[in-house]
Amino acid sequence: MEGTQRVATWLELAAAPVLGREDCRVKLHAVGDEEGSCFAISMDDRWVCAGNGDLTIFKGLRAALHFLEVLHVEAFEPGERASQVQPCGGGHLCLMADRDGGLLPCRPCAPTRSRAGDHPH
Repeated sequence: MEGTQRVATWLELAAAPVLGREDCRVKLHAVGDEEGSCFAISMDDRWVCAGNGDLTIFKGLRAALHFLEVLHVEAFEPGERASQVQPCGGGHLCLMADRDGGLLPCRPCAPTRSRAGDHPH
């Protein structure tokens, strides 16, 4: 998917079946240099991004499959490796699976930010 400029949003991916887009092609891509550790999703040759335009990266296959399951995406295929995408390089929303089966920001990738009201303990 070299050179792809247009993106798809989570909402577009979730709404595709409802909008009669059963024929859309969803692919799961390994990203980065490390074999099998991070994944991204594409829809009709467009990267799936968060609403702010950040590419969504999943730490581990379990997280990516959970995301697709939550959105009721049952039909997908393997996509080509996107080695040019560096998962922890910034400009991405990286999610990982938690122990309870949900998704949360990937700890190694999440930037350290101080928020109002946070106090050291």
